[in-house]
Amino acid sequence: MNKIASLLSAALFGASAIVGTSVAAQTPSGLFGTYEIPSKNLDALPQWQRALGGFGPLAKMARKCDLDIQKCESQQMTLWRTKIQELEHADSTVKIRQVNSFINKWQHATDEVTYKRADYWATPLEFITNGGDSEDFAIMKYVSLKELGIAADRMRIVVTNDVLRGVTHTVLSVNVNKKSYVLDSQNDTVLEEEFVKYYVPFYSVNETTRWAHIPSHISGSGDALGNKE
Repeated sequence: MNKIASLLSAALFGASAIVGTSVAAQTPSGLFGTYEIPSKNLDALPQWQRALGGFGPLAKMARKCDLDIQKCESQQMTLWRTKIQELEHADSTVKIRQVNSFINKWQHATDEVTYKRADYWATPLEFITNGGDSEDFAIMKYVSLKELGIAADRMRIVVTNDVLRGVTHTVLSVNVNKKSYVLDSQNDTVLEEEFVKYYVPFYSVNETTRWAHIPSHISGSGDALGNKE
C-alpha cells in the first residue's frame, strides 16, 4: 500500500467511527450512496489548493487567446478555446457530454513520468501542455464547465477506490437538472451516477467545501485499498 492509500485508509477508518452515532440514524444520501461529512476547511488538500491557484493564470491566458488567436500559446490552447466557444450556448447536458469526450482526447500520463513525483495535481495550464492522470482530467473538466456556466457548487472532484481495478481513481461529479452525472477519463460516455457501481468515494471537493465519505455498509476489516493509477 502506497502513502496515498495509507492516508486515505486512515481517513476512512477515522470517519467510520462516526457510524453508529449520528450518521447511523441517517439515510445515506451522498455521492454514490454514501454518508457525507462536510468541512469548509481545505487546508488538508494542498494539491487541490495548488490546482485552484492555477485557475487565474488559465483565465488570463484564455482571454488573450480569445482576443487574438495568434496569441494562443499552443495548438492545445487554441483547440480548447474553440471548443469552449462552440459550446457556449449549448444545453447543460450537451456541455457535460461534449466536455467529457473532448478533454478525454488529451494525453494520459503518470505523475511519475511527467513530474517525477508519486502524486501531483497539475494546474489546468500544465494539463493543457502535458496531459495528466485521472485527477488532472477531472480538474480540467471542472474548470471548462465552470466557464460554460455550470455553477461550482454543482460540481465535485471525487477521489474514489476503483473496486474493479484496485486503484485510486478520480472523476468529476456534475449535478444538472436534479441528476448527478459521472465524467470519467476512462469513458467518453457520461453515465448517471446511479448506474456507476464500481467507484467508492474516499473524499470529494469543490472550491468551498470538502466531504469525507463513508460507505453505507462498512465491513469490520474494511475494504482493501489499491495503488494510485
